[in-house]
Amino acid sequence: MGAEPNSCCSCCSGFILTMGLTALFIWLSIRVDEPKCYIDRIYVPALNKTLNSTSNSTFFFTLKLVNPNEDKGIQYDAVQLRFGVFFDLNATRSLGNATIEKFYQGHQKKAKKLGLVEAAGAGNLTESVNGTVYFRVDFTTAVKYKILLWYSKRDRLWGGANLEISDSGEKKDSKAIRLGNSPAIIVSGASKQFPWVYLTFTLFIYNCLCYYYCV
Repeated sequence: MGAEPNSCCSCCSGFILTMGLTALFIWLSIRVDEPKCYIDRIYVPALNKTLNSTSNSTFFFTLKLVNPNEDKGIQYDAVQLRFGVFFDLNATRSLGNATIEKFYQGHQKKAKKLGLVEAAGAGNLTESVNGTVYFRVDFTTAVKYKILLWYSKRDRLWGGANLEISDSGEKKDSKAIRLGNSPAIIVSGASKQFPWVYLTFTLFIYNCLCYYYCV
């Protein structure tokens, strides 16, 4: 009879430890970091002063996408991109759209996707504000995170940034420009997920453990 309190304490301690480790594992499993989207390069031949090709209405870009998650893959829907050029401090004129087809990205992988846009008119490419050409780039997409053997619900993402184009026809900043995390931006629209599926799984584990320790 005297050993029962110690037995009860051991049982409770084991239960608490098990629940703590289970909660930690589940939290690490469901926590996700949204992917980062960048314009890595852009080249506008019509703005390259050495070419004298102002009638060329085509420009090229490289989109870089980064998966920061160590143990979660990302399934992208098609990435839709919209390009515009500023003709005033607060107004843009549409240049055209581009689509990156849906794809899967592994853990902590980087991907570069090439694309081109046939602008609505070559003259639009040379629009400037105080003598400087600024492009506006916006993107929208949706992603699902692959956690172990299943996928999360779709999470919609969007963002954008302004790019200053130099006389070489490339963006003035040599670094990749993040769409959604740069000066003069539209902030990323990723919504924070509430993991209902994983909460249900946690409660199931909790009930199983309660039954095991109480029987």
